[in-house]
Amino acid sequence: MAGRNKHTWTSEEDAKLIEALLELHAMQQLLNVSLSNSGLKAEPHIKPRMKTWKNHFSSMHDMEYGTNTSGFGWDTDKWCVTVNAGVWDEYIKSHKGVACFRDKPFPKFDNLCKIFGKDGATNNGATDLGEDVIKET
Repeated sequence: MAGRNKHTWTSEEDAKLIEALLELHAMQQLLNVSLSNSGLKAEPHIKPRMKTWKNHFSSMHDMEYGTNTSGFGWDTDKWCVTVNAGVWDEYIKSHKGVACFRDKPFPKFDNLCKIFGKDGATNNGATDLGEDVIKET
């Protein structure tokens, strides 16, 4: 389907895209320097970690902002989902794999909202950077 998403780029758009790509490149170099002895590579280390974070984030986000999650809340002091025992017990019956999140702190939630493109306040999606931020080095 050639031409379907055709966009005529302006000079300003080109410049901003290049600027953003240079920032990503600089951040990648900073990560390489700051963790130089770790041996971390995009594969097999960083991409699977991103996948785990995305799965955990999706579960937490669905509990907080999803449909049919009446009774769920967020404890900003403990960084975890709150819900009474009865609601929780019913929820985990139909949502396999989330039982481990009961009373579990998840302090990365706000930053992962930005990375994975979900605005917690409005539930609007931004660009999902989770797949694109980490490239093979």
